[in-house]
Amino acid sequence: MSTATATVAPESVAVELVCSSFTAFEEYWPLTLDTVRKCDLSYIHGDWDRDMIRDGLNAVVLVSELPQIQKKEIEVWKYLSQYSPPEDRGFMFSAGDDNIISLVQNKMTVGHSGYSMAWVMRHIEFIAKNGLPAHRKMILKFPGRARCY
Repeated sequence: MSTATATVAPESVAVELVCSSFTAFEEYWPLTLDTVRKCDLSYIHGDWDRDMIRDGLNAVVLVSELPQIQKKEIEVWKYLSQYSPPEDRGFMFSAGDDNIISLVQNKMTVGHSGYSMAWVMRHIEFIAKNGLPAHRKMILKFPGRARCY
């Protein structure tokens, strides 16, 4: 095992990680479908909730691999770390307002209602802005935040 420090996101957030199969950056934001598959999301209550969040993580990676995104050199996680939906509509009622957000939502494969899509997007927003280690800490501190029912 190795110890790594990652500093990323709009505001510097230093995170000390102990990881074996990920680089520090991959532990902060999963960058490949393989990394998403290997992410330990056991801290999230319920298989369905874990599946939906993993689906959102996969969607971000799939969007980052799109030729039009790579051609424009858009770093999707970084883009999401700087994005917030309109305050008066949130993710649920702002569908189609932002191309990157629409692409992420359209790449999700788990069946969603408007509520569950917004719920997943709020988790993706948190991960983009704070990283997976902070998401883990937040869920363990407030377990009810990871429940979609």
